[in-house]
Amino acid sequence: MYIISKKLVLAALIFVGLFSQQAFTQQSYKISGKPEMKVSGTSTLHDWDMVSSDVQGNASMRISAGKVTSIGSARFTMPVASLKSGKNQMDNNAYKALNEGDHPNITFTLLEANQDGGNDWKASGRLQIAGETRTVPFLLSLSPDGSEVKVRGSAKIKLTDFGVDPPTAVFGTIKTGDDMSITIEMNLNPVN
Repeated sequence: MYIISKKLVLAALIFVGLFSQQAFTQQSYKISGKPEMKVSGTSTLHDWDMVSSDVQGNASMRISAGKVTSIGSARFTMPVASLKSGKNQMDNNAYKALNEGDHPNITFTLLEANQDGGNDWKASGRLQIAGETRTVPFLLSLSPDGSEVKVRGSAKIKLTDFGVDPPTAVFGTIKTGDDMSITIEMNLNPVN
């Protein structure tokens, strides 16, 4: 009798250990659908937006009880030339200012993320623009919807922090402001 109960206890411990390991393992995700990254700023003429839907990336997260409970990693890449304003001259000025020929991508690599209540997170990561890398704070909202996670986020940066002179046009009479905001909207699906 003692031998049987000892085997049952051992089997139960192994089962609980395997279940616990699965419960705390992070799942890999990748961007799906049509993501949107928008860069917004000002100029002496008007406010402007440049939008890209060509963002690639992945993340690892843990979801429990319908909420993201931890983010282990995230890395996203966007080609500079995918940013479009709807105005060719403005796009070309932006690509030149961002040194797109030598640094064709903007990248973000997560350093840390802390839950800030509900679906809200405060994150920071290494943002690389025009070959310069800076640590940038992001405010995020992560909302699981079935197996998908909807991500929305925003950050504020200065072009000069990345060694970028704000672009000008019409012989310097139109000047872009130094302050910019970045907003992202994307869906992440599990990698099987």
